[in-house]
Amino acid sequence: MISSGATIDIRDYDNKVDGALPLETLLNENQALRSMIHSMEVGKKWLFTNAGESHAKRVIKILGLEGLFDGITFCNYLERQFVCKPDKKAFEKAMVQAGVLSPDLCYFVDDSAANIEMATKIGWTTVHVNEEPSGSALLGNFQIRSIMELPNVMPQFWDHRRGSL
Repeated sequence: MISSGATIDIRDYDNKVDGALPLETLLNENQALRSMIHSMEVGKKWLFTNAGESHAKRVIKILGLEGLFDGITFCNYLERQFVCKPDKKAFEKAMVQAGVLSPDLCYFVDDSAANIEMATKIGWTTVHVNEEPSGSALLGNFQIRSIMELPNVMPQFWDHRRGSL
């Protein structure tokens, strides 16, 4: 509608549409996920989403993940020429915002095949979350069925736990 010349207050639209979604009844706080992310030892933990800022922050709050991330790259629907994954420019934007200079320092976990393919193509280490991997092509550097399996494929970010046992 915007490209056809219609004038829309995107913030108002987002608040009315996204705000009407009953996310609190669809999502729950996830203490196990919070604990796993909190225990990671990495330089930066960065969120990268195709959601708008208000939706992303709302989901983070509902899941109980506030305060765990150093930043977030989101789709800024207020920009006329916004970019989203899997566009290469979106990945470049995430690197700039996170202050990462080299793609080989980026670790990316996603459930979208297209996003995993682009991240792998530009040199990021990738983990494809796919609940139904049978019959589908193996994408990325690692494949898991659940985000909670992440320490199994990237133990280097949790090795500190072994030393304290």
